[in-house]
Amino acid sequence: MIQRIQTVYFFFVFCLMAIVAVFPFALSRTGAAGAGMVAVLAIIAIFLYKKRKLQIMIGYLMLFLLAMIYVLYFIFDRPCLSFPELFRSMRYTFVFPFIAVIFVYLAIRGIKKDEKLVRSPDRLR
Repeated sequence: MIQRIQTVYFFFVFCLMAIVAVFPFALSRTGAAGAGMVAVLAIIAIFLYKKRKLQIMIGYLMLFLLAMIYVLYFIFDRPCLSFPELFRSMRYTFVFPFIAVIFVYLAIRGIKKDEKLVRSPDRLR
């Protein structure tokens, strides 16, 4: 489990989203619930290392939720703020969901590589 690189990527996603859940990336707590959900899914995905297809599906669900965090922020928080206030309301954790998207993508790519490696002996028969 720990020797797979995607486990490390999912752990990084968990750490980043736990920080966002505790310290939200804007003055409002719009993305805190979504970040907490992504953190829980990352831990679940770590322990599903034997079920690669399910792990990939959870990864895609995490990508969707991470995109929704930004969409909800720009729908609900941005219209009430003017442009200068928008940047003052953001915190350093605003980029954490984007970094998590990159790590989830790398994890999915690693899982697909493992799946291909496992399926390669079946082609020889």
